[in-house]
Parts: sequence; C-alpha cells; structure tokens
Amino acid sequence: MNVLTTVAGCALVVLALADAVITSLSMVTGTGPVGGRTARGVWRALLALQARVPRGTRLLEWSGTLTLLATFLTWTALLWAGWWLVFASHDEAVVTSVTAVPADGWARVYFTGYTVFTLGIGDYVPGTAWAQVATTVASLSGLFLVTLSITYLVQVVQAVVHKRVLAEQIHALGRDAAAVIAGGWTGDGFSSMFNQHLVSLTAPLLRMGEQHLAYPVVHYFHSASLHKAPAPAVAVLDDTLLLLCAGAAPGARPDPAATGPLLSAVDQVLDTLRGQFFSRAEHERPAPPLSVLRQAGVPVVGEERYAAGVREHARRRRSVRGFLYSDGWRDDRGDRG
Repeated sequence: MNVLTTVAGCALVVLALADAVITSLSMVTGTGPVGGRTARGVWRALLALQARVPRGTRLLEWSGTLTLLATFLTWTALLWAGWWLVFASHDEAVVTSVTAVPADGWARVYFTGYTVFTLGIGDYVPGTAWAQVATTVASLSGLFLVTLSITYLVQVVQAVVHKRVLAEQIHALGRDAAAVIAGGWTGDGFSSMFNQHLVSLTAPLLRMGEQHLAYPVVHYFHSASLHKAPAPAVAVLDDTLLLLCAGAAPGARPDPAATGPLLSAVDQVLDTLRGQFFSRAEHERPAPPLSVLRQAGVPVVGEERYAAGVREHARRRRSVRGFLYSDGWRDDRGDRG
C-alpha cells in the first residue's frame, strides 16, 4: 500500500466534506476556503466578460447558477479524486467481480464514481477487507454530500427570493427618492401609512444582510431587472433617508421612530457586506438636491445645513456606491456595467 497516496486521498475527502459543511451550515464564515474562492473566481470572470460584451447582454443573470454549479462540481471533483487516490493506493483494492483481476486506473475511476454516488453497479468490487470498509465510507460520504448540497440549494433559493422581494418592496414605494417622497407627503406632513412602510422595511433589510453572511453565494445571483436588484433598491432607500433626515425641515420630517431604525439597518447591512463582497468606493454618490423636496412641497433646511448633513453621511454613501459596483451596476441611474 502506498501510504502517501492514501493520506493524500483522505485529505482531499476531508477537504471536500469540510468545505461543504462550512459553506452549508456555518452562520459565521458562510463559505469554505474552496467554495469561497470558486464563487469569487466565477463572479470576477463574469464581471470581466460583461465589460467586454455588447451592452444589453445579460451575462450576469447566469452568475448565481454558474457559481452554484461550479461549487458543487468542485466538491464532487475533490471527493471523487480523493477516493480514487485511496482505491489506487493498493493493487488489490479494486478487482473485477468475475475474475478478481486488479482493476486498471480508469476502472478505479469508474468504480470510485459509482461507489461515491451509490449506484451499486457491481462489475468491480473491493478486493480487500480495508477496501470494503473504505467502499462503505465512500458511499456514506457521497450520500452526505448530495444531501447537504440539496439542503444548501433550498436555503439559497429562499434567500435569493427574499432579497428580490425586498428590492421590489422598496421600488414599489417609488422608482427614485423623488417618487418615494412625493408618495408619502400629504401636504401637511408625511402620512402614518408612509411611516409604516418605512418601519416594515427594517426587518427584511436586516434579514437580507444576515442571509448574505450565511450564504455568500446569494450575492452572486444578479438580477438584470432594476426593480428586483437589491443594490439599486438600497441606493434609492439611502437617497430617500438622506433627504428625510438631513434635507427636510425638522418639523416636516417623518417620525424618527420610523426613520432611525431603518437608517441603522442600512448601516448595519452595508457593514455586514463590506469587506466580504465590496469595498467603499473612493468617492460617495452625489447627494440628491434639495429641489426634490421643494418640488414635493416639503419644507427644507438651508443649503449649508444640508451640505453638512450630507458630509456626515459620506462614509455610508461611499459604501452604497461600492455595493452598486459589486453587483454590476455602474451609475446612479441603475445602468449595468
């Protein structure tokens, strides 16, 4: 028996299973070393290709699917290669079922594949006692990986649906900050229903951030539709909150109990995603002008006071721009790169 080959094979098996467990079940790191690098590599490659193809090509729409597929194939390849090395470490580990002749290299690849995926064809069999035990463990590991992958897929799909519903919920209030504010202003103040809409966004927004942390692949499910994309939705929400909290006159602002937690939620989500998915942009997004509030009839503060408020929110607005860029959106109108 070649001990080094056996050890190398076992190491690959452990790496595949550990990476799958960390990626699927960890609520802290969210991704294993292999799965994380695979996902980032696929996403960066697609972003680079998107910049070179004709405008309007929806290449990024496939990013999530391709990332998941690449991750699953990587786990499968590691597990398959690992067990193949184990079964290749001894001449009599795999033999033909009829003549008991040791299998060649390709036959061992074939035997490993149908063993790991529990097909049980039977034209090759383990030839030694330890190989019989290894065959059983290989089948168990394959079943475990498939089950874990299905569970992970279900959780990812639910998280993707949630972030798209959240984006639609935000855009339902208005396509931009001007529309959101005009819809909430009654002429005398912001309606109680408008405050309720703001309150209703806080929990789903925080949930989206935690889902990105638990299942990082969710970030790579890009929506070509502006109304289903979370990054532009967060940008609209941030513009709206900036105008409401820094631009509107104090007596005309919505209930702080509605805007305060929502503003904190935006900060928390951006802090959760920043570092793992994006970095702050070098410059903040341009602030919406006070004329947006004036056109809606909302009393406003002075230009200097508003400019000071904008400066206070500059770090967050740099983060919002970084979030937009990381999701393939290139400017404040929501155009894709």
